[in-house]
Amino acid sequence: MKSRMKQGSIMNSSSHSSIRIVAAALAALAAAGTSAARAQGPAPVPPRAAAQPWDKDIAAMKQQLDEQRELIMRLTEMEEQRYQYLLKLVHAMGRPGAVPPPPPPALQPPAAGAPAGTAERDAAKGGAPGARAVGPRATSGDITGRVDLKGKAQGPVYVYVDNVKAAPVHGRGVEIRQENKAFVPASLVVQRGTRVTFPNMDPVYHNVFSSSATQAFDLGSYRQGDKPGAVTLNKPGVVEVFCNMHSQMRAAVLVVPNGYYAKVAPDGTFRLENVPLGARRLVAWTQDATPVVNNVELTAHGAEATFSLQVAA
Repeated sequence: MKSRMKQGSIMNSSSHSSIRIVAAALAALAAAGTSAARAQGPAPVPPRAAAQPWDKDIAAMKQQLDEQRELIMRLTEMEEQRYQYLLKLVHAMGRPGAVPPPPPPALQPPAAGAPAGTAERDAAKGGAPGARAVGPRATSGDITGRVDLKGKAQGPVYVYVDNVKAAPVHGRGVEIRQENKAFVPASLVVQRGTRVTFPNMDPVYHNVFSSSATQAFDLGSYRQGDKPGAVTLNKPGVVEVFCNMHSQMRAAVLVVPNGYYAKVAPDGTFRLENVPLGARRLVAWTQDATPVVNNVELTAHGAEATFSLQVAA
């Protein structure tokens, strides 16, 4: 009995010693792990989540909105320019011989994918590399010059561009009065399509007619108070007008093909503005003188021309 109790005591002692040994081993392993963790530094932070696939779509939509906002601003500016041009055109139509204003330059919409305001910023920097121009290149220029007139002209001297096509004007009219047995004015320039009315201010009958190759007509006889005769001149050239009842009555109407014409100043100088660029055929004309032609090459820097007109005796 005593022997068994002693044996059990020895086994318990051995078991406790084993447990202490295992515990000490585990503590040592834990201490070793802690030291290794301290030596390696803090644990790395997990990386951020990758960009979501819709982020690019949002950025693209924002860029499109910026471009559309830029385009709306440019369209608004174009409408304002067109409105101002129409106002000038209406005023010009009410003045005989007035040159129609040039059409407003077309604005270019922003290039696809270009940030709003890129062109303006580049222009402000003085034309940085890669900058695109705001607005189109120049398409018109001015022609200046002088006419040397020899002899005494009966009326004004005009210079006009002969080789620029333009549609005839509509709704434009001028008057040449029959007054004191004379045509007033006796010399006139009109654009193709203009209607010329000949009111009779005298108490006698007049008969207005022309046998010119440019355009012949006969308005019949009528006196003061009667409905005045009128004719629409549709062909460019000179139309000589007479009265078959009074041989001293005479007028000359120059019909020009477009709105690019100018009256020569008393000092002989002239200026044609906003003429389309290119090879231009100019004509100087006055009543009782043979027209003189001059060809120039008009660039954005302009052109100059000189004429010499000889008035017949």
